[in-house]
Amino acid sequence: MDRRKFLKISGLGVGGSIITGLGLSRFEDFGSKENYYLQGNYAPVKELIKETNLEVIGSIPKDLNGLFLRNGPNPMVEPNTKKHHWFTGEGMLHGVRLDSGNALWYKNTLVSGNDSTANTSVISHADKIYALVEAGGFPVEIDQDMNSLETKPFYGDSNAGFTAHPKLDASTGEMHAMCYDYANKFNNINYVVIGNDGNHKKTQEIEFPSKSMLHECAITENYMLVFDLAVTFSFYKLGRGYFPFSWNDDHQSRIGLLNRHNGSKEVQWFKIDPAYFFHTINAYEDASGNVVVDAANYERIFDTDWNGPFTESPSQLTRWELNVKSGSSKKNRMDDRSIEFPRIHPDLAGKYNQFGYLLASSNSSQPNFSSIVKYDFDKNSSTEYTFGAGHMGAEPVFVPSENSNSEDEGYLLSFVYNQADDRSDLIVLNAQDLNSGPRARIKLPQRVPYGFHGTWVTL
Repeated sequence: MDRRKFLKISGLGVGGSIITGLGLSRFEDFGSKENYYLQGNYAPVKELIKETNLEVIGSIPKDLNGLFLRNGPNPMVEPNTKKHHWFTGEGMLHGVRLDSGNALWYKNTLVSGNDSTANTSVISHADKIYALVEAGGFPVEIDQDMNSLETKPFYGDSNAGFTAHPKLDASTGEMHAMCYDYANKFNNINYVVIGNDGNHKKTQEIEFPSKSMLHECAITENYMLVFDLAVTFSFYKLGRGYFPFSWNDDHQSRIGLLNRHNGSKEVQWFKIDPAYFFHTINAYEDASGNVVVDAANYERIFDTDWNGPFTESPSQLTRWELNVKSGSSKKNRMDDRSIEFPRIHPDLAGKYNQFGYLLASSNSSQPNFSSIVKYDFDKNSSTEYTFGAGHMGAEPVFVPSENSNSEDEGYLLSFVYNQADDRSDLIVLNAQDLNSGPRARIKLPQRVPYGFHGTWVTL
């Protein structure tokens, strides 16, 4: 089966019918038997807009000169309600251009070019912007006006799949990724390095027979982390036209360490309790050379609910400590709140971070994205900014201020949906003082649906 046929059947690409349905009774908890991920602000928007006359409440910091971008799936053709999965649909970018204290424009546009299903993330690397998706999907280069380009990112004359979550090593400028493409490489994954010039540097193939959903990776100074977790490829779901990954009680969850520097294919594996996480906060090596991994962990997911991630168990801030010498691991759940979409200072991937910023929900069984939580890992404390009644936020992206002197000196940018007027705002928070509220609130001409990941591009 070729890659595009696989992606179309599985729903991991090519716009529309991902897999969801046998657990529809779960949605009774949400007050409806309809697909939760097609309702309210999960529902797609169909109008493409560019608006230059944006109302600003407050004052935009003058050192925010660039483009705030967010990517997410947005099915443009009416999907199969029973089988639609939140992770499917054409990629749609929403962007706001800021310059010298002014909001110049808002725009939303569909990703096209190499792969319209690049619907998960958007990053900036080597002075270029890319829309990304996992599972063999191609990156799509995006220009500063949010147009999709017909270039072939990273790999020269050939197209090759990538991942939604590469990690940038700020010390070298290299980007590291764990990539899977089960349509073509059913028992292997690739460790890929993109150089600081934006070109492919190396690919190293790793045996991976479990076929786990390899959404995330992490780096430390010496290791590439491989997450072989409890959501694995399911022929049962694929054969019925559903999203082809499922919770697997029979699979041993484990975290692997692959040496970044010696070219070895040998992975040191650490067994952990059943787990799945889409997103790490970070990973790093402590003073003893052991590896610390912080993530937004689910204890069950994609089991009875085939439409999306939020109805079976909350994701909670969890830490694993991996003793490299003994091969043992220790788990610690660090907070009972339901959290997701973590971000840190962009230069600290693989290095110790004192602070993390996460989107939190006050209702763990019906996520309402009600606040942003800032964790201080040095002090084992947190502060929280609540959006307010009828307001729900999105991933908080941290942007360092110019000439910052501390890790948290900067801003948090987040799209916030207002139920009352069915529109969204872009808010700018002082990351050192969340309780002071938004420094600026930029009113947008339409709502931004709940989506996935964004980035700040300095221009």
